[in-house]
Amino acid sequence: MKDLKKQVTKIAQDLLNLEVNTIIKPNISGEKMRTPRHALIDIAKWYSRKLADLGFPLRDESIRLGDYRSFDALRERAHDGIREKAAAKSLTPDEEADLLMLHRIKDMSDQIKEVFNALETRAFKAWDNSYTHEQIARERPSFPLTPDELVLIRKVWEMGVEEIALQTVIQLDGDVMTRVNPKYTTGESKVVHEIHNQGVSVSLRFWKELIGVVKDFFETILKMFR
Repeated sequence: MKDLKKQVTKIAQDLLNLEVNTIIKPNISGEKMRTPRHALIDIAKWYSRKLADLGFPLRDESIRLGDYRSFDALRERAHDGIREKAAAKSLTPDEEADLLMLHRIKDMSDQIKEVFNALETRAFKAWDNSYTHEQIARERPSFPLTPDELVLIRKVWEMGVEEIALQTVIQLDGDVMTRVNPKYTTGESKVVHEIHNQGVSVSLRFWKELIGVVKDFFETILKMFR
């Protein structure tokens, strides 16, 4: 009952706001996310390459990307970059974009570390991800994530290190906030804005239907308790 209450509360909290991101990606492979363990290796590799591009490569080349230790190292290198950028008197637009990327890597690495910590707290023996893609495919080690942990990993994987052009956040009380990358404020970006607006419209319809489903679910649960 305690676990059920916790999960129901988490579902309700997640429905309080809707976030829609439009991402600019130079090459689209159409690849779907594999299992969470595979995804964590992908994320760590992307973060490592991006940090190297920004001038902050990992110091320890022996780190196996995708486990707790690697995300801790990625987090620390991103933090080093943030401190260096913050010490500068002024930043160019490109340097500001790099700073935001460093913040993303740091924050997302922290959240992934929290997932590992939660698995360890739940006394799951194989809580870490010290595997290669080949080992995961061969051994198929279990990874019992909660729904919100799975959603987090999927979101981080989908965002990768790509550039976010537009972001809209809609609160359940009606507040709407849209953030626009300065690069996409000109008339030449009209197509990007249209794609984003279509995404917001589709998400709103789905959000409304999802809230209705959850409402019906809660009512059923209350009837069972009564």
